[in-house]
Amino acid sequence: MAPLALAIVASGGLLVGAGACGSKQAADPSNASSDVPRTATSMVNASAVIGACPDARKMSSKTVAETINKLVEPCAQVPGGKAHFAAILMPNGKIELASPAGNVAEGVVPTCVLSHGLTHKVSLTKPCTFDVQLEERKLGGAAL
Repeated sequence: MAPLALAIVASGGLLVGAGACGSKQAADPSNASSDVPRTATSMVNASAVIGACPDARKMSSKTVAETINKLVEPCAQVPGGKAHFAAILMPNGKIELASPAGNVAEGVVPTCVLSHGLTHKVSLTKPCTFDVQLEERKLGGAAL
């Protein structure tokens, strides 16, 4: 059986410079200058692929997708632009984070993932490992 692949997209955040709203200078093009606030939008794409999961056929793919989505949802930004780690769903409802493929010299877990609480509701009898990759893409940047 081919591995189950889950692609999850976490929404990016919108960052606006101070004074960007209601500025009279921005409304008058003759006063436009290089100090006009700009918006910076980023979008974080997340993908998770099942690595090793004896319960893959029995578990709810909807619950797994929700679990992984909630895990990466707080990540509106990723330091360095990329992160790669393993998320191991344990039978007791805990989520363990590790380096991908067990290589301790590799892998980055962004702190935004740690704010999740690291628990899940997927019914499992054995641990299930997911290879998770996050990539931040900068979008836009036009003046207001």
